[in-house]
Amino acid sequence: MEQYKQKDVKEVSKPSVSQTIRIQETFLNHCRREKINVVIQLFDQTIIEGLIIGFDRDSIVVASRGTQQLLYKTSVVCIKPFEELHLIFNEARRAPRTGVKYPRVVSYPPARQH
Repeated sequence: MEQYKQKDVKEVSKPSVSQTIRIQETFLNHCRREKINVVIQLFDQTIIEGLIIGFDRDSIVVASRGTQQLLYKTSVVCIKPFEELHLIFNEARRAPRTGVKYPRVVSYPPARQH
């Protein structure tokens, strides 16, 4: 019976959100600082192309076609940069890939169904 006694378990506390640097913050901040054009796809299949000019925990501000748009992160499906991002996720050790080009994305409004 002694062998089946429950062992002492130490609780491991998770670091608070304010203490951790999240991948999305690194990614968004790099795109903002380097002024990299991005394509943002929303849940309703809308495509927005522009520059990230600011973000916080819940939203992203994008400059697109001469206007600024406030997007809520909960509505974003995907963010694709037009350039390959180097040196932000320890890619310094990898061999750089030259000649990688992303296609230009053209956005069309979704077709209305009657």
